[in-house]
Parts: sequence; C-alpha cells; structure tokens
Amino acid sequence: MGMMPPPEYCHVTGLKTQDYPTKFDLAEYVIQIKGQRILFRFHWNHKNSPIVENNKHVFYGLILNGQFPKEYGNLGSPVLDNIKLESIIQNSVYPKTPEDKIYNLLNYIHSLQEYEGSPIVLDKYDSHYDLIRRLYFKNEKELGFYISTLKEKGFLDYVKTETKEGQNITGLKITYEGLSKVIEINESGAQSDRCFIAMSFSSSQNQLRESIKKAVIDAGYNPILIDEQHIDSDTTINDALIAEIKKSKFVIADFTEHKHGVYFEAGFALGLKRPVIYTCARHDFENTHFDTNHYPHIIYDGIDELEKMLKTKIEAWIN
Repeated sequence: MGMMPPPEYCHVTGLKTQDYPTKFDLAEYVIQIKGQRILFRFHWNHKNSPIVENNKHVFYGLILNGQFPKEYGNLGSPVLDNIKLESIIQNSVYPKTPEDKIYNLLNYIHSLQEYEGSPIVLDKYDSHYDLIRRLYFKNEKELGFYISTLKEKGFLDYVKTETKEGQNITGLKITYEGLSKVIEINESGAQSDRCFIAMSFSSSQNQLRESIKKAVIDAGYNPILIDEQHIDSDTTINDALIAEIKKSKFVIADFTEHKHGVYFEAGFALGLKRPVIYTCARHDFENTHFDTNHYPHIIYDGIDELEKMLKTKIEAWIN
C-alpha cells in the first residue's frame, strides 16, 4: 500500500500544498510564499490545536519576515507537532498587543515614505494580502481598524474612496503629529537598534563580554553595557540602567556567575515586554534560579559556540 497524499492545505499557513516525494512515513509537503519553497513535516494524524488554528496568520507573518525558526521548514527538519508549534507562537517576537500592532503599522508606513510628507501607497512592495500577513493582522478588517485608529489619533491623513472592488484609501500621508510619534516610538526602545546586555562584570568574564558584544554588532544592533556608559553625577546606577533598558529593543541576560543584578534586569525587561535572550555557560546552568531556568536558554560550552548561536538567535528572533 502506497503512502497517502499530503493534506490539501498546510497545517501552518493554510496555503495549498505541493506534494513532496518522501521515503518516510510522514506527511511531507512544500508550500510557496513570495518565492520561498518551504518543506514541512507532520505526522499523518496531526490535527491543529485551537491555539495553532487561531494563529495561522502569525506563522505566515513569521515566514514572510524571515523569523520562522530555521530548524523547521527544511529538508531533514524535525517533525512538527502542536507542542512545537505553540512554543514557536509563545517564544517568537511579533506585535501581540493592540499598542504593538498600531505602532508597528505606523512605523511600517513611515518606512514607505520617499520624503517627510510624501504620499504613501500601502501595498507598494507587497500584495494587499501579503501586507496584512507581514504586519501580523488576521484580515483586512483588522488592518482597516488600526489604520482608522491612527487617523483618529491624528497620526495619519487620507481619503476613503469607493471602487468596484470596495473601499480604497487615497492620499495617505503621515501627519506632523505622526512623525513625532514615530520618533517617540523609536526612542522608546521597541523600534530602536539598542541591545542591553546584563551579565557579570568580573574580569574573568571579559572575553565573554567581547563575544556577546561582537554577536550583537554582527547581527546589526548596538550593544549597551551599563559600566561602559557615561552616567551623569546626579543619576544613580539603578536609574541609569532602568533608562537604558527602556531605550533598548531587547536584552541579553547571561547568568554565568549568577549575579543578582542580572536577574533584576531580566525581570525588569520582561515587565516592559522587551524580548529577553537568556544565556549561560553549561557548567553553571544547574545553579540558575527556578524563576528563570524554565525559559529557553542558549547553553554554551565555549565562547565561539555562544557567539555563533547568539547571532543566529538575534537574527531569527528579533524584528
């Protein structure tokens, strides 16, 4: 008896599948998104959990933005199941709250300007459907809601017109208030190029410090360590580090040597909803506190290994 054909529609994206010849007793199939051919592997009896089913648009967006985990979707990749899929949703960085969504949209629209005040065409680089998915909206109505809200807040100006296909937006521009908001967003940390590094400052960790900084720079971000910053005489160290975390897009917390400050800084970043990448030397990981050791860590045996794994994690996980 031959193997069954793959499911007609992808479990992850909902797109039509293409058959993929396989010698394994698995449901293997290929999908195409924006010229990308991606292979997925599932057990024949896979059925999406409600969490996975309700977040297909998230998986689609992660793929479009190059953030779907590289270990999946390739030849020889692990078999996906609901536990792995739900973990991807939980651990990926994408706009999740209404505030994240609206300011991500505003920042994206700003990126389409040829000059300040120029007219903007939303689907200049994407089809309308891909634009919706790239920005992690479920459908056109959700995108329309956030565009209308940006106009109500005075950040956008446009005119709605009626066409045979329905409503259309013309004359879209970012207002002066909108431009000021973009600057505020970028300086607040969510859209910045800064990465705050929390780690032991003991001299024995100097090589580790330089490797973490190099991985951050190679991934296109600016590493910030509090002991390398100029702090005004009337500012306490705690006030300074809180300010720096607020201005950072994400945080790297290395728990080697288990300094109390690293736990505080990682927790404060989480409270601000900043992504935190956890790292620790393997020989020290068993000593990490239960408050943090359930989070996924990069556990490394050597500096070179950490540098490579950290750069890959930043590129895959941070927008």
